Amino acid sequence: MLASKSYIPILKTGIAEIDAYRNLYGDVKSASFPFFVIRPWPNANHLSYAVDKVVEAASNLPFALSLDHSRLGHPSPKAAQGEFNALFRPEGGYLAYYQFLQGIDGASPVLFPTADVGNLVSQISNADHLGRGLIVHQRRGGQINLIALVSEVHHDPQECTYIIDAGWTRDYTAMESWCLPLMNALPSNLHGAEFVIACSSFPDSFSHIVGNAEEIGCERRLFNAVRQQHNQLDLKYGDWGSTRVANPGGGGTIPSRVDLPKFGSWEIFRANPDNDQGFYEMAWEAQHHPSFADTPNCWGKDMITFSDDEGAGIQSRHDSTMVRINVHLTVQSGATSVLPTDEIPYTD
Repeated sequence: MLASKSYIPILKTGIAEIDAYRNLYGDVKSASFPFFVIRPWPNANHLSYAVDKVVEAASNLPFALSLDHSRLGHPSPKAAQGEFNALFRPEGGYLAYYQFLQGIDGASPVLFPTADVGNLVSQISNADHLGRGLIVHQRRGGQINLIALVSEVHHDPQECTYIIDAGWTRDYTAMESWCLPLMNALPSNLHGAEFVIACSSFPDSFSHIVGNAEEIGCERRLFNAVRQQHNQLDLKYGDWGSTRVANPGGGGTIPSRVDLPKFGSWEIFRANPDNDQGFYEMAWEAQHHPSFADTPNCWGKDMITFSDDEGAGIQSRHDSTMVRINVHLTVQSGATSVLPTDEIPYTD
């Protein structure tokens, strides 16, 4: 499933995430296998609208499609929520979900976590019928060791792709102390399978920054620690695309901020709360930082370059989030990020 892929980003299907992915250059998308966590699109009447957004963003390339469990049972009166809820029915090995995927070209299934062996066997059968592989998403904090269960009940567990997701935290020790023992205890019949090592450490607080500061990430550090001990395994790098768990935040005005992702960190440009000149000022600071020249060409980099005080480029927190995600995905993909031929400006 991941033979030609170098990067597996895990992304919720929020507007910023989908728009950031949609605006990636083609070579970045070709090098990536996105793991989308779908929920109803804001204000959409039907779930199919969110599906259409995902398919459009993926540009006819394969992707994984999981369900956002945090959205189950949300008190929305729209039909989309009811359609979404119905996909969580466990009957027939979550047959409704696997049938839902059958109508979405390129979408690979993600195993529902359950300790019910009979249900697992049915899910494996449903995935076999679908014929697009099966992804086992093992998450830190999960109550079930899906890896061990699948290794026992799957007729060929090496056919599955295993995503080892250490979740979000700024505490690297918490990630490593969960991930390494899990990898050290892998069943021997999985040693030929594909593994993705993923996590997120994107900061949840920036109040200590006025101007520019670098924030170090844990994502590559964790991947390298696993690779150092298990270099005989088929390991792929994954992360959350410079996103984190939802943070309700506090009151008050949030200063303008532009983030410039790098391979193992972020350059943060945050306005002075007492003298906030707007996003274009922070974009100007990012554009003139030494790291900007090393940022590969991408839509997000162009947005930073084009930003001004007349409405171009980054003008809001939403824009800034899209830009950060787009640049991050480009950097981590390792692609050359060449502008598509039909978008190169014509010169005579």
